[in-house]
Amino acid sequence: MNEKQRYHNFVDWAKKQYCPLTTIFPTIHKKDIFHIDLSKKNTTVKTAAEFNNPVFFENKLAEIQEANPNKIIAGGYTEKRALYTSDIYNAKNSSEKRNIHLGLDFWLPENTPVHSLFDGEIVCAVHQKDHKGYGGFIILKHQTKATTFYTLYGHLSEESVSNFSLNDSIKKGEKIGVLGKYDENGEWVPHLHFQLMLSLLEYENDFPGVALKSEIDFWKAICPNPNLLFKSDAL
Repeated sequence: MNEKQRYHNFVDWAKKQYCPLTTIFPTIHKKDIFHIDLSKKNTTVKTAAEFNNPVFFENKLAEIQEANPNKIIAGGYTEKRALYTSDIYNAKNSSEKRNIHLGLDFWLPENTPVHSLFDGEIVCAVHQKDHKGYGGFIILKHQTKATTFYTLYGHLSEESVSNFSLNDSIKKGEKIGVLGKYDENGEWVPHLHFQLMLSLLEYENDFPGVALKSEIDFWKAICPNPNLLFKSDAL
C-alpha cells in the first residue's frame, strides 16, 4: 500500500471515530479546548527566550487557564514556531531548521495522568536525555481491520516509561503515565506532545515531532492531524 492510500484509509476510518478529551485525560474533567497560538506570529510568548523561560511561560499559561477554567489549553499542529533553538533541530546537510510542529500540545501540569486512546501495544518506551527532546516518551501501535497507525505520547516522566517493556499490551483508557516535570521532560514547561503516525519509517526509539518546512507535505501524509480524532472546533 502506498503512502497516499494509507493516508486516505486512515482518514476514512478516523471520520467514524470520536475520542473525547476525558479518555486521554480522565482526571481533568474538561471537555473543551482553549486554542493557544505559538506560531512565529503569536502574541503570548514573543521570543524564544520568553518561551524557554519556564517561570515566564508558566505564568502566561496560568493567566490563560484562570480566564478559561473549564478548558484545556492546546494547539500546535503544523505551526511554524521560533521555539526550537536546540541543536537537535538542526537539519543535516542544510542550513534549514526543523520548526514545523507535527503534533498537538496539551498544556497541563506535571503529574497529570495520561491514558491511551485505543487498545494497542508498546513499540517504544524510552527516556531521552537530550536538551529540548521528548524526555519520557511512549509510542503505541494500533491495528484495526481498516488501518494500522501509531500514537506518540511525549514529555512524560522518567518513571512512566520504566513501567513498560516492548510489546506490552495496552487497553483503551489504561494509564500510560504522567506528565514529567521540567528537569525530566526535555526541559519544557509541562505538557503532552501527542502525535499520530501512519508509519515509523526507519526510526527506532525516536520519531520527529518537528519537520522542515520544505518537507511538510511528506510529513503531513505520515502524521495526520490528531484533531481527526478529537473533533474539536477550537483546534
